[in-house]
Amino acid sequence: MRNKFLLTVLLVAVIFIVSCAPKPVGEIPTAEEEQIEEQEQPQTTEISKPAEKPVTQEPAQEVTEQPPQSSPLPCDIAPLQRQFSNTPYYTGPLFDAHVHMPGPSDVKKLICNLDKEKAKAAIGFYWSPPQSQPLGEMLAEAASIKNDSSGKIRLFLMPKSYSLKTLEDIETTHKGLFTGYGEMAFYNRGDPSQSYYPQSPDEQQFLDLYVLAGKNNFVVMIHPDKGQQKAIENVLQKNPHVKFYFHGDEIEGAIIGLMDKYPNVYYSIDAVLSRIPSSYGDALHMSMTEEAYVSTVSQDFDAMLQADVSAWKTKIEKHPDRFTWGTDRGGFTWHYGEEVSRLFEELSRAFIGQLDPAVQEKYAYKNAESLLQKR
Repeated sequence: MRNKFLLTVLLVAVIFIVSCAPKPVGEIPTAEEEQIEEQEQPQTTEISKPAEKPVTQEPAQEVTEQPPQSSPLPCDIAPLQRQFSNTPYYTGPLFDAHVHMPGPSDVKKLICNLDKEKAKAAIGFYWSPPQSQPLGEMLAEAASIKNDSSGKIRLFLMPKSYSLKTLEDIETTHKGLFTGYGEMAFYNRGDPSQSYYPQSPDEQQFLDLYVLAGKNNFVVMIHPDKGQQKAIENVLQKNPHVKFYFHGDEIEGAIIGLMDKYPNVYYSIDAVLSRIPSSYGDALHMSMTEEAYVSTVSQDFDAMLQADVSAWKTKIEKHPDRFTWGTDRGGFTWHYGEEVSRLFEELSRAFIGQLDPAVQEKYAYKNAESLLQKR
């Protein structure tokens, strides 16, 4: 009995010694032990071991109070050096309301041009054929363009090749990525992958698209063909709450009559500002190289300017809230060249300077901003 008692005492002593011994280095406590130890640790912001070489840091509060730093521009901004002395001359902001988006490698060049031109924003018509790029990649690329431009490029999706259901799904899953549909080309451009020719703008499949545009608060940009004025009027009558945005010489002669009757009609005066004298074509689309464009516009600058004033000044001043400025650049990489940008900007600013001062800012940028405002 005594031996049994001594054995029990000895066992208790061993357990006590083992429990009091320090844990060996590298021993990992169980999750349960860690949780208990965490609960028992007092919360503190003090650093237990100061760094051997202290690093001076700004307090967090001071950092947040610093004024936000502007992001670097993608190019050096040099003032426009005028080559022609026509006065008066508009020097305010612009809004390029008609751009065909280049490939990803040229997007930065376009953004650079917009900065140089003092363009507040641009409407960019974006198209990527499904056979060359899956839908997910297309949407990711469009989002990248919008982000890279800090929202300066307002994207319109060219709906050719997409079903109505796909277009509806795109807006549901990527709300805010696109602002409109277009450019919808109904004229014969020799490119069946993008043109709807010889279909009419008032066919049922397009009427359904305009309804979807109205539902999404989208603008619809259309380039009609010759002889489609009746079809356009049918579209406008059926969709009075959708803003329709037109351009092109095919509808040019009818645009004032349409504006007189329909308050939801807008029109872009863009590449035609460089219309070649004695021709119905413009230098941007008739030239094959940047050098040829620069040569043509430089040679015919004064004649182009006089023709622009004669063709458009009275029309713009009759409907001062419905015409927008644009370039219609796109289709050729050289359209985004620095000399093309510089020369077209000078021609445009000289033209705007000939308008009534009360109208100049409206045509230059305010009407485009109004066009994109939600109803």
